[in-house]
Amino acid sequence: MKRGSNVGGDVFSPGMRRLVLMIVVLSGGAGVGTLLYGASLVAPRASESDSYGAGPLGHRVFAEVLEELGVHVLQSRGDRFDAIDAPLFFIEPTEESRVDGALHSLETALDARHFAGRTTVVVLPKWEFQLGIALGEPPVRLVSEERLGNTFDAALPPTVAPDGTILAGTPRVHLVESGQTNHTLVGLLGEFDADVPQLQTIQRIPPGADVLLDAATGAVVVEYPRGTYVVSDPDLIHSFNLHRADHAALWLALIEDLQTDTVVIDESFHGHGHALKLGEALGQFPAILFVIHALLLLFLIIMLGSRRFGRPVEDAGLGHGPREAIAVAASVLADGQPLGVLTYNYVVEVLQDLHRRLGMPEASTIAARALAIDGVAGRRKIPPQASELIRQAHAIPHTKRLSGKAQADAWRVARAAFAFRARLLEPATKKAPSTQAAPTVSDVVPPHDRSAAPPDPTAQKDASR
Repeated sequence: MKRGSNVGGDVFSPGMRRLVLMIVVLSGGAGVGTLLYGASLVAPRASESDSYGAGPLGHRVFAEVLEELGVHVLQSRGDRFDAIDAPLFFIEPTEESRVDGALHSLETALDARHFAGRTTVVVLPKWEFQLGIALGEPPVRLVSEERLGNTFDAALPPTVAPDGTILAGTPRVHLVESGQTNHTLVGLLGEFDADVPQLQTIQRIPPGADVLLDAATGAVVVEYPRGTYVVSDPDLIHSFNLHRADHAALWLALIEDLQTDTVVIDESFHGHGHALKLGEALGQFPAILFVIHALLLLFLIIMLGSRRFGRPVEDAGLGHGPREAIAVAASVLADGQPLGVLTYNYVVEVLQDLHRRLGMPEASTIAARALAIDGVAGRRKIPPQASELIRQAHAIPHTKRLSGKAQADAWRVARAAFAFRARLLEPATKKAPSTQAAPTVSDVVPPHDRSAAPPDPTAQKDASR
């Protein structure tokens, strides 16, 4: 019978167990693999203006072009803005970001980098998609003046008068009329031909700031003394417009001026800040694979605990031979009793087994069983020894340490009990193969030693009856 074919048998057959083992191994390997490489397999959901999406107002093409030109591009979604050594790009940022439940403003992020002495590049916002547009309206519109002004003031702080008032002066930016698209940009970064529908330029230049690139209507790239670069028009970086050679050359010249081979693009101000909520994190890839793996293991544990594997192992009798010797030795070692106690218990067990095998009626004491056994021995012309064995076994001291003579007596009594049992259990028609008589208890213990043995109280009680 195959294992598992019995009634109420295995939960899984041998083939199914191999399949389950393979599934568990593959599931665990997939979980570890996604833990190591999952970040490169899945990117956050793209929005209208970030470096994840390839939409017209996104910046993914910008990141890919820099990578092809040998500039390493990283994307940041954390809130340790001052800990990033490489130049950090804030491209059309929103005014606030939320990272792990904490709210951060653009101004505090730029201030943190300024006090840490880090280089920052801010690209001012310009366009945003319209929601619910009517027929014939353009899909994008200019950002609100409030958002543009807050971003500008965070990157290029306004001039403050000695009395604490802010000097407004000229407007922050200027937007060229839509009819003119070709613009020549000249400055410390070089000379470039830009093709932008409505060029947005910086009008309010803070004291001490350097204009690195200028157009006919205002500054395009400004370096503020605290290590912040401000680019006026994001159309120079948008995916729909970066294919123009001079646009890509402009950004490469700016990065060369930054003297770096690595740039970081911030995405926390595009709604991609880390979210460490346990439920949300475990429900997203690749963590969801670990949840599935854990549920699979839990299912297997419940299944395996509901029923046993295979048939229960039946207890086999010890029988005779090495197994019996090992069992007896283990019992002796486990009990840890003195030799005198073990000898007495052995004699009692031998006589009880002999009484049962001879089919004699029940008796209340071992002394009564011994008298009955001696009666059977007398009728079979065998010297009665049962009662004498009990008395001599009881006479051996029950102490931990025995003298050499006492130890020898204990072994002789045990051997005599075994020989007496063997003679009584021989068939009546069978003759002993040896003509030598079996040892009796008189041969085992001299008469003068037997007189010193204390009487067995159970035997006396039995005799009086």
